[in-house]
Amino acid sequence: MPGYRAGGTIAWRQGRAVAHETFLAQVEQLAATLPDAPRLINLCQDRYLFMLSLCAALRRGHSTLLPPNRLAATIRAIAADHPGCMTLADEPLEDLGLPHVAISEPLVAPGRPVPAGSPLISDRPDGIVAFTSGSTGTSQPNLKRWSDQMRCSAAAMARFGIGEATGMVATVPPQHMFGLELSVLIPMASGAAAHAGRPFFPDDIRAALAETPPPRVLVTTPVHLAACVKSDLDWPAIDFVISATAPLSEALAHAVETRLSTRVFEIYGCTEAGSVASRRTCEGPLWRWYDGVVPQVREDGVALTADFLPGEIPLNDRIEPEPDGRFRLLGRGSDLVNVAGKRASLMDLTLKLNAIPGVREGVILAPDGRDDTSARLAAVVVAPGLDRATLIARLRERMDPVFIPRPIVFVDALPRNDVGKTPRQWLLQLLDRARETNT
Repeated sequence: MPGYRAGGTIAWRQGRAVAHETFLAQVEQLAATLPDAPRLINLCQDRYLFMLSLCAALRRGHSTLLPPNRLAATIRAIAADHPGCMTLADEPLEDLGLPHVAISEPLVAPGRPVPAGSPLISDRPDGIVAFTSGSTGTSQPNLKRWSDQMRCSAAAMARFGIGEATGMVATVPPQHMFGLELSVLIPMASGAAAHAGRPFFPDDIRAALAETPPPRVLVTTPVHLAACVKSDLDWPAIDFVISATAPLSEALAHAVETRLSTRVFEIYGCTEAGSVASRRTCEGPLWRWYDGVVPQVREDGVALTADFLPGEIPLNDRIEPEPDGRFRLLGRGSDLVNVAGKRASLMDLTLKLNAIPGVREGVILAPDGRDDTSARLAAVVVAPGLDRATLIARLRERMDPVFIPRPIVFVDALPRNDVGKTPRQWLLQLLDRARETNT
C-alpha cells in the first residue's frame, strides 16, 4: 500500500485511531475468510469496513462492484449482468436472492505480525467496477485497475497538498466515484486518515470533524454545504472543503468560506475518468487540469489522456479552452436545447433560475427531448414565498422569453439520491404527477 507508514493512522472509527499495522493484519484475516466468488458487490456503509472489504477482495484477486445505489432492483440487475456475484454488507439487507457475507471488524491478536513486502493488492483490470449514477440514462460499468487509481490519487494529492497528517471526513458514500477517490483511495495512497462515518446532518458533520484531528478536509456536496451554512453550529477548524456531484454556485462557496472559515474547492471529473481538474470556486469559473492530464479538443467533443487512464477517455461535457491551459465548463453535449430556433444550455438556464432571490433551489429541464423546437421547457422549483407570476417576471429579466419554463412545479424539496443529484427520471415523475393533478 503506497501510503503505509509504521505507526501511522489510516482511519478514525468510533472515537479511536486505527493503525496501518492493524488495518493490514485485518485485511489478511478477512481475505482468508472470504468465500470464493469472482465478483463481490460491496455495500458497506462504514467507510473503514468498506476499505477493509475492498482490500481483502483484491488481496484474494476478486473484483469489487460498486452499485450506484442500494435499491434491490439495481443490485439484482448488476448481478444478472455479472454472474457469480456475492454481496458484502455491514448492515442487514433484504433478501436479494444472492449469496451474502456479513462484514464486521475482524479481531486481530495483539502483536500479530504484518507480512512485510507481501503482494497485498491484485492489479487485475477489473479490480474495481464503478457504475455511473444513471441520472441521465442507464447506469454503465467502468473498469478500474488498482495501480491506475493510485496514480490518479497521487495527482489529486499533489493538487490539494494532502499528506499523511491530513484527516478526511466525507458525507458521500464510498461506492460513488467521488467518495471512493477522495475518502478511500487517497488515504490509502497518501497515508491520510479517513473518518469511518458517513455524516449527513450538519450536527453529524460537525461531530465527525471534531473527532478527526487537524488538519481536516471535508469532502461533500453543495446540498450538505447549504445545510451547514444555515446551521447555528460552531465549526472546528477545516483546512479546506472539496465539493463535487453537482455545480456549486459562487455565492454558496463564498457563504461557506465565510461561515466555516475555510477554503472551498471543486473537483471536475466523471466515473469514466475519475477526478481530472479542480478550481477554487470563489476565484471564478475557470478550471485547471491535474498535472499530466492532456485534453484533446475536437469538433465532436473532448477526450482525455493521462498516465492513470487506460486509454483515451471521451467526455460527455463541452469545454472552452483558455490560452493559459485552463478551461471553462459549458455543460454536457446533451445539455443544449433548441427552442423556436434558439439554442441555450440547460445548466446555464438553471443557474439563472437559482440566482433569483427567493429561489432556494430549482432545475430547468426539457421533458420532451432537446431538439423538439415545439417543446416548452419545464422547471421544478423550491421557492417558498414566491408565486408563479413573480417568478416568471424575474425569469424574463434573465433569459429569452422562449426559454421561460412552462410548466413550473413548486415543491418543498428537490428529490435527491445518495450523492445529492436530482435524477432526471424523478423530476419527470414530479411533472407527470403535477400534470395529472391539474387535469
